Amino acid sequence: MRIAVVGAGITGLAAGYEAVKAGAEVAVYESASRSGGRILTSELAGQPVDEGPDAFLARVPWAVELCQELGLDGRMVSPAQRAAFVYSRDALRAIPQPNVLGVPLDFDALAASGIVSADGADRARQEPDLAGSPLVGDQSVGELVRRRLGDEVADRLVDPLIGGINASSIDDLSLRAAVPQLAEAASRGRSLVQELRRLAASSIADPNAPVFYTLADGLGRLTDELSDRLGHRLRLSSPVDDLGELDADQVIVTLPAAAAGALVAPVSATAAGLLRSIDYASVVLLSLAFDKADVDHPMDGSGYLVPAVEDRIITACSWASNKWAHIGADEMVILRVSAGRYRDNRALLMGDDALLSAVRADMAATMGLDAQPHTVRISRWEKSLPQFRPGHLELVAEIEQALAHDAPWLQVTGSWARGLGIPACIHQGRQAARTSMTEGAIAR
Repeated sequence: MRIAVVGAGITGLAAGYEAVKAGAEVAVYESASRSGGRILTSELAGQPVDEGPDAFLARVPWAVELCQELGLDGRMVSPAQRAAFVYSRDALRAIPQPNVLGVPLDFDALAASGIVSADGADRARQEPDLAGSPLVGDQSVGELVRRRLGDEVADRLVDPLIGGINASSIDDLSLRAAVPQLAEAASRGRSLVQELRRLAASSIADPNAPVFYTLADGLGRLTDELSDRLGHRLRLSSPVDDLGELDADQVIVTLPAAAAGALVAPVSATAAGLLRSIDYASVVLLSLAFDKADVDHPMDGSGYLVPAVEDRIITACSWASNKWAHIGADEMVILRVSAGRYRDNRALLMGDDALLSAVRADMAATMGLDAQPHTVRISRWEKSLPQFRPGHLELVAEIEQALAHDAPWLQVTGSWARGLGIPACIHQGRQAARTSMTEGAIAR
């Protein structure tokens, strides 16, 4: 069976790898001169530092399983620091534990953190006594959290965690698509906090187990290994403008939604229109290296988040050389600073010098760091993070139904579909390959 994959980000590479394993004749087409998409590791001040995502979830199996298959599990490392902070109300404050995606499970710990005011903590304490109703359909994360726990918890704790992952606002994010854990708890129709406590208590997961992994030489090692396994089947600098030109029995398109829509329009106008309706956020990531002597702030954690209500350019600052033991030298500190979110393109529109100046001002205000970095790298990721609006999963189902009717030889997937994390992308790519093998066999 001949399978063509369009796009060589992590989803497309995983699809190609799975199809090869299944015995198909495979070609993976990529318009850029390199594979990997937003996964890119390059050298910064002599250290391997990721320019895009720098970790994947440990408790979701798909990335861990792939690393094991590829023989990379010996290179997997977890963060050296677990504590994280939020810049709120003029100070860095430790995120209260325990919590589920920012939803506090201990109201005393929430009050002690200082992230919210006394009034905000008192409002949150009311949650277990509020009347409940079962979740019907989909809604925004913000709608649920504001109703149950109040605006301060929503704006200063849940939004920087959940919104930060998606470079979005919880008021725009689908509860079912972005945070199925919260959707499951809310569907019971009782206290959200008490249900999350129950789910946490019933979980068989080791509470001390790693939450995240990366690879000791950067996540680029994963996409490089997949590319090497594909070998001659990977065709770089090879854009596809017409699916009809591909010599294949089955086709898998793993491009961003708008590009995928343009490509599938001749075979399914319905799917194309739905794909084009998916919005994206743009982000900028600055990797900065400092002399350790110039950094006074105690870095006793992995970094901090900055809520949108603080109106800063930066959305997060990862203390990378402290978070990951394999990054950094004795006399050097490496930070990764994120800027930009949905509907906030200030960072993207700034020139490098102006952006660096704004970021340095924010770091001075948030963590008291006013030093000049000796090495700077700015990575701009325009329209890189898909936005999962309420009703997103229904929209994806409509796309799949349209394609099943109009072009059963075609699978379209990617980070815009059912999850933008690395494990979800791997799973979606491999599942698309399995479906293609099944559909192709039926057609034959």
